[in-house]
Amino acid sequence: MDITSKIFNSINNLPTLPTVYTTISEAMEDPNINSDKIAKIISTDQASSFKILKVANSPFYGFHGKMDTISKAILYLGFNEVKNIIFALSVINFFSKDKLFARFSPLDFWAHSIGVGIATRLIGSESKEKNLENYFLAGIFHDIGKLLFFEFARKEYTDVLEVVESKKCRIKDAELEVLGVDHAKIGQLLAEKWKLPQIIQHAILYHHIGTVAGIPDKLVGSVHIGNILARILEMGFGGDNIIPEPNTNVWEILSLSNHFFTNSRKSLKNDFEQTVRLMLVE
Repeated sequence: MDITSKIFNSINNLPTLPTVYTTISEAMEDPNINSDKIAKIISTDQASSFKILKVANSPFYGFHGKMDTISKAILYLGFNEVKNIIFALSVINFFSKDKLFARFSPLDFWAHSIGVGIATRLIGSESKEKNLENYFLAGIFHDIGKLLFFEFARKEYTDVLEVVESKKCRIKDAELEVLGVDHAKIGQLLAEKWKLPQIIQHAILYHHIGTVAGIPDKLVGSVHIGNILARILEMGFGGDNIIPEPNTNVWEILSLSNHFFTNSRKSLKNDFEQTVRLMLVE
């Protein structure tokens, strides 16, 4: 059995989406749904409710303690963004954060992923994107394939990490050399199983390139640049120490100002540190 088949079989044996997330998704199909009804569903899971309010009140979203109820969080952030926060928290909790294996630390992995989520959303905002609800989630999940390798092909992934160390290469190149498939493709398979929106599947599959088969895409481009920015700012650890070259075509898509990185550096680091503490520690 090749590694793709092994991972694919493991993905098929994973549980379905978290119950609260699934219930909310189904409820949102009702055209008459309102924030109070969604809040009542979320409130059945006290741990999720507590975390959502913590994250929603973080400087990252800019509300600074204004939201003291789930209904307010939904009102300010929207149904989909709240649903995405629940989903991200559920997946983070599903996979172990504490195990250490060779040179792979799940805690560092999630820190990097959260850093990319924060950077991706900020880039989307800077590029004047009005609908930002999928940006944070797409950034957080861009590298989810690495975690699947770690969970379900640990022995083989040891060889990948050794190649990264010996050749000082990008982890995706080591994956292709050793396994014949990279984490972007494996992550997309999981997103497909969980029926995540196509735009998020594309962000996972094409985040190294920045475009979708050569076609400009703002979300994919934002994840692409967000990943590079998170590496520059050393937000967590993405598996290698190489900072990729950005796709120059993406700059035209996003229209970022010349001073974007300089002006955003301090706030990004602050938002990263607080959000990591809220999502991974507290």
